[in-house]
This record gives sequence, C-alpha cells and structure tokens, in this order.
Amino acid sequence: MLRQVYIVLNDEIVYNRNYGKGLDVKNLLDIFPDIKNDAFSKSDKKIGVYDYFKYRISYIGEKELKLVFIIVSGLTDDMNRLKSELFKLKKEFLNLFKDIISNQFNPNLFEILHPFIDGIHRNLRPKISLIGFSGVGKTTITRLIKAEEIPMEHIPTITVDLATIKIGKLHFYLWDFAGQDQFSFLWNKFIRGSDAILLITDSSLENIEKSKYFLGLINEEAPYAHSAIIGNKQDLPNAQKVEDIERMMGLKTYAMIATDSGNRDKMIQIIADILDMSSEVSPLLKPLFERDQLINDAQKALENGKIEQAASSFQKIGDICIEIGDYSLGNEFYEKFEKLNNYIKNSNL
Repeated sequence: MLRQVYIVLNDEIVYNRNYGKGLDVKNLLDIFPDIKNDAFSKSDKKIGVYDYFKYRISYIGEKELKLVFIIVSGLTDDMNRLKSELFKLKKEFLNLFKDIISNQFNPNLFEILHPFIDGIHRNLRPKISLIGFSGVGKTTITRLIKAEEIPMEHIPTITVDLATIKIGKLHFYLWDFAGQDQFSFLWNKFIRGSDAILLITDSSLENIEKSKYFLGLINEEAPYAHSAIIGNKQDLPNAQKVEDIERMMGLKTYAMIATDSGNRDKMIQIIADILDMSSEVSPLLKPLFERDQLINDAQKALENGKIEQAASSFQKIGDICIEIGDYSLGNEFYEKFEKLNNYIKNSNL
C-alpha cells in the first residue's frame, strides 16, 4: 500500500502527500543523506530500496537537478510495481516542472500532482483479506462494506470472492476466503501479500478457540500484515465479550453485528484503523468523515429549528457525495436541500 510520496529538491522537501501512517519528516531527514548518496550513485534506470522498520522506502534520483523521488510503502508491496510507479512519478514531474525548478517558484504549484499521485495509490491499492471458518459472517461483512443487500441465509463462498472496493477515494482489494475445511489447502496461497487481515469469528467460545489456527497462518504467510479480529454476531446470547476475545486471541478486536446495515460506517472506520489511516493523515478518507460530521450537524440544526443551517449542511453533503462518486446519496441530499430551501423562501414571502 502506498503510504507517502516525498519529492526532495536541494535537500528540502518540496512535495509531500500522505495516504496513511508512515515516516514523519524528522525520521525521513535523519536517513535522507544515505538515501541521497545512494540515489545519486545509481544510473537513471535504477532505484534504491531502504527498509525502515515496517516501511519500505523506494527512491530514484535526478542528480543533475538535485532531485530525489521517494515512495514509502508497506513491506508487502511488489517491487516491480513500485519501480514502475517511481519511474512514472519521475517522468511526470520532469515533464511538468523541469524548466522551472532552477528558478524561484511557489511550491504550491506542485499540488497539480495530486491527481497523478492519487492514481499511483490506486495502482498500489492495499489487499485486505477476510479469513475465518465457514458461517462466521465473512460474506455478510463483505456485502456490508460494499453496501449490498445483506443475505438472510448462509451461502458458502466457493474458494475466494475477490472484489475491488471504493470507499470515498480509497481503493482496495477485498479477499473473502472460503472457510470450509476442504479449501484449507488454498488458504496459505490466498493470504500471502496481504496488507491487512481481518480474522472473523462468530464470537462463540468454540469458534474462537478453533480460530486460533489462523493466528499461526498469519505469522507464517503474512507476518508484516496489519491484523485484527472482528467479533461478529455480538447480538447472540452465546457471544463472548470483545475484551475476552481480545485476551484469548492476543489481537485488537472489534465488536460487530454484520447483519445490521447501519454498521457500514463502523466497518469503514475499522478498515481505516487497520490500515493506519485517519482523516487527519489521508486525503482519501477525509471527505467521508467530513460528510458524517455534516450529517450530525444537519440533524442537530433541524432539532433546534435552524432550518437555514440544516439546508446549507445538506447542500455541502450533496457536494461531498458527488465528489467521492456516491451519486445516489448525493442526489438524495440535494433533494433535501431543495425542499428546505423552498420552505425558507415560502416562509419569507
């Protein structure tokens, strides 16, 4: 998963875009002399790689212009894809700015790169794997994330269900593995290369104990993945408390009732947590959290009789929905805005 992009000119960071928790500026500047020396010692066709704790720093230099292009990703990302994206980043930057960087310029000009860098993130989108035995709710959670109709009966997944998901501006691959024992010979292969893993349990004591098998599988096949547990079916009488599941399994655990479509926002937040993303860090999820805040503001405004404030919030919510591609919801809030706006106009007549 792409976490950060840095462009350094004359030892000064002139461009930085974040998609998740990564290196802070101080950490980068501490190791930058080594990165720069290595980058400038290589030919234009070679990139350098520097593994720093749980991050992979890939870089390429342009010695004549004293430029270094840096991509910070996870340790699971494919090197060939990282190389390809670095070469494209360098080429795009030089095409746009080569003639001006030797003169005085406004660094804000580099914001033109944002859409291109967002494209790199889509190409390096994270792989999130849902694992667990049959019947624990993996497919229901997948449909919850995709905002699809929740199945009322259990239909077993055959081998794997692979989906490309878009939440806000965040793109990722979601792998839902078949949990039946006859497919266990495939689990090792499917789990490899995961950036994040959600181990699903139905919260029963029997299933929790049985699911400890997957902890060994994670350690063996995806040791660098961010992992957590979802204690699903918390509405059932035999459901163990989240605190107890966490104690027994040794991993961060989230409570869930996946059959409740109202829990989609909670699932989005879980995904953000497990990918080390937040609205403060990532521009991709920020519109979603802004929208949620505006919805709360609009509700409070209506309750307090502040119709104009509510109408303004509805319009802003519609704008955000259109921006992130949720046209159906966007149109719904535009209609609410129009109704309130017409009410305000008629009240003033």
